Amino acid sequence: METTRRQFLRATGTAAIFGSFVPGNLFAGSQPIVKPVTKGRTLVAVFLRGGIDGLNLVVPHGDPDYYKHRKNIAIPKPARDGKSALDLDGFFGLHPLAGSLEPLFKDRSAVALQAVGYEKNTRSHFEEQDRWETGVIGNSLSSDGWLNRHLASSTGHGSIRAVSIGGSLPRILRGRAPAYAIRGIADLSMPRMYGDADVARAALETAYCTKPEAKCDASNELLSKTAAATLEGTRQLEAIAKIEYKPANGAKYGSTGIARQFLEAARLIKSGIGTELIELDYGGWDTHNAQGGAQGGYANRLKDLTDAIATFTKDLGHQMNDVLVLTLSDFGRTVTENGTGGTDHGWANCMIAIGGGVTKNAKPVLGEWPGLASENLYQKRDLKHTTDFRDVLGEVVSSHLGNENIAHVIPDHKHKAVGLL
Repeated sequence: METTRRQFLRATGTAAIFGSFVPGNLFAGSQPIVKPVTKGRTLVAVFLRGGIDGLNLVVPHGDPDYYKHRKNIAIPKPARDGKSALDLDGFFGLHPLAGSLEPLFKDRSAVALQAVGYEKNTRSHFEEQDRWETGVIGNSLSSDGWLNRHLASSTGHGSIRAVSIGGSLPRILRGRAPAYAIRGIADLSMPRMYGDADVARAALETAYCTKPEAKCDASNELLSKTAAATLEGTRQLEAIAKIEYKPANGAKYGSTGIARQFLEAARLIKSGIGTELIELDYGGWDTHNAQGGAQGGYANRLKDLTDAIATFTKDLGHQMNDVLVLTLSDFGRTVTENGTGGTDHGWANCMIAIGGGVTKNAKPVLGEWPGLASENLYQKRDLKHTTDFRDVLGEVVSSHLGNENIAHVIPDHKHKAVGLL
């Protein structure tokens, strides 16, 4: 029986590469002028799924109402005892188990943004992850991810521009431009078939009509170009995958899942193939019960995350000047703890940006602080937003990645400067 292309991909494992290209609908409107992005830049977007409690990450210890609302889970005022907030500017501090990021804030290679959100938050995981991943408010069902629109409205400097490390392609990277989901860099090497990678490559070249002498109909032209680019990427990575990776500068990654993801991100960046977008998922932040304060499940998860980020920055060293790590999440949590020692779905949140030429001004925490007095809360329960998350995304796209088509990547929004970069 004749083997179909889909059956072949599944049998060889190549679906992990080619199956991650998902055609979508480019956002309606006039098409932008496509120009090259800044060469050598990389954005590592870390999606903290579940809605991380930003008030216990970047702690407003200078706001007395913070302690009034959180009797059991508040982080104590700075005391340098391993259990209290690590002061950043006299008003904000870091969670004590996020201490590995403190040196980065002190040398101004890290900055936080507080009270980030938008005016139509639904407090629904599904809907809010969708908003943050598409950058579109309202009906986003037909919209591509904003990172994919960046790819579609610009040209890069390598064969594999965008990768999600984790095994499945998130909405943020789905669309008409090629993007790939892998578990590790070895996934991008050519799979073995009957002990011969050349046989697998030849079969793929035939299946996807990528040989120069092949005659393809117009309907297969886009798929053929995508496959050809991917095959070129695998050729480059086959040699890299065979070499044992050794982190630089004494960096030692932990054994956690998020640490391994950051290790793979570093390996991909150092390969020099021109990857400009790397997406990492790290869930488990829906802390309705037993959240804890300076210690507990939330604190331990936060330590795993921040230790992995700090190790990644140490490994990359001076290369971090061209790499920006940016955290995103569904929404913030309620200001007041609930009856089960946790927090519920809230409104505004914090974001953290590291490397990539972040602002060197005197403020380690950006954004207008709305205050936590009851009369200042949104619907008397949540932190108000004073910075629109789309302004942050737009600034990253234009200033870090060098894409001039901000209105196309983040549409239907009047952009304002944030001062992040």
